[in-house]
Amino acid sequence: MRYFLMILILLVGCLMPIQASVNAKLGSFLKAPMVAALVNFLVGGIILFLVVLLTRPSNNLMQTIKEAPFHAWIGGAIGAIYVSSVIFLVPRLGAALSFGLIVAGQLIFSLLIDHYGLFGIPVQPVNWGRILGVFLILAGVFVIQKF
Repeated sequence: MRYFLMILILLVGCLMPIQASVNAKLGSFLKAPMVAALVNFLVGGIILFLVVLLTRPSNNLMQTIKEAPFHAWIGGAIGAIYVSSVIFLVPRLGAALSFGLIVAGQLIFSLLIDHYGLFGIPVQPVNWGRILGVFLILAGVFVIQKF
């Protein structure tokens, strides 16, 4: 099951440069990157609204929402910053360099989250193998940037 989930998340990762490319195209077409980001979230919000309506979550959803910790609410703001930044930067840096740097940033901060158990994530200490993995990603970004 673990390998299936790993393949699934790899495939989901493949969607990110596609999303960035089509959002960047929309931003260029509209001549307004922030409007393109808004359209992205509106379409996604409508789809999620329909999914929630069709799946009918538990009756105590509103009470559960009220009890969520503060940091659980910042995901939407982070998503807005991320999508807006990608729409602006991908046309200027290219998809490969942009996503190489995004992955490097994700891995660096993911190691901190794992090591310290931030945001309720189970602790997984940093080790030399994980650090080497980040350096290999950074080396790959350097090669992409050079060529």
